[in-house]
Amino acid sequence: MAWLSALAGVDAWTVAMMLVMAGFYAGALLAAGAVLFRLAFPDLPDPERQAASRLGAIAAWVAIALALIEWPLQAGYLGGGNGAAAVDPMLLGMVFEGAQGTQLILAVSGLLLVQAILLDARRLPGLGHGLSLGGVLLVMLAFVQVGHTVDEPRWLLGSLLVVHLLAAAFWVGSLWPLYRLARHPPGGADAVRILDRFGRVAVFGVGLLVLAGVVLAALLLGGVTPLLTTGYGQFLIGKVLVVALLLLLAASNKWRLVPAFERGEPRAPQRLRRSIAMEIGLVGLVLLVTAILTTVSSPANG
Repeated sequence: MAWLSALAGVDAWTVAMMLVMAGFYAGALLAAGAVLFRLAFPDLPDPERQAASRLGAIAAWVAIALALIEWPLQAGYLGGGNGAAAVDPMLLGMVFEGAQGTQLILAVSGLLLVQAILLDARRLPGLGHGLSLGGVLLVMLAFVQVGHTVDEPRWLLGSLLVVHLLAAAFWVGSLWPLYRLARHPPGGADAVRILDRFGRVAVFGVGLLVLAGVVLAALLLGGVTPLLTTGYGQFLIGKVLVVALLLLLAASNKWRLVPAFERGEPRAPQRLRRSIAMEIGLVGLVLLVTAILTTVSSPANG
């Protein structure tokens, strides 16, 4: 199969690049998503609000570290996948002066700014929110500097990717606060209010996520045949299947587990936490497949 052929020539250096890239995606989306979730739900209980902000800041620093590690990895890849090439000044300069360097600058700048969400809003009203939103925008712009969306029509592909990533970041950033809320006693007023409102907001977010992803895939592949016959298309099918499982879990949460939590059923918190933990695991798998998509395959050559 085409996807096996795409993986056949993958060496240890490329595997390291994919793992670092997947980790960067996770950290960047979690950091951006923590900001979006905080701003969408300003009435979060204090423990959950502080936990979301702290996790977002930790994720931002992890993503910064991985972005910096990715720089010499890219240089080493250009030099044949070895340690000497990874520290070669000429190769490091080539990477930094290209699109990868632009992505690095935007990503690190944005990830530093998103941590402004930790500023005390009572002392600096609006400043923390404004700076952190600016950081989210820079992180999103970093993602469109490299990859398959640099092709024409770039503005359309880039815009679709930003919408797709904003929806994904909001979803990823919501998982930890929701997991903590599910530890509240079943039927608790604060948890019920947030969980119910999230279910309504998430319908819109998931719609944007799916719509932007479908249109983006259609533009990149240009038809159904490449979806079935190329490595890129087959990896994309795998990603879609995992996302479908995520959507099933999310639907189960909204229509079955959250209502049970609202009714005060004793086992509802445990079942809801288990479901959210499964979502976290599936998100990690989606990000790994995405890293493979952008590293060892492309819409143009499979």
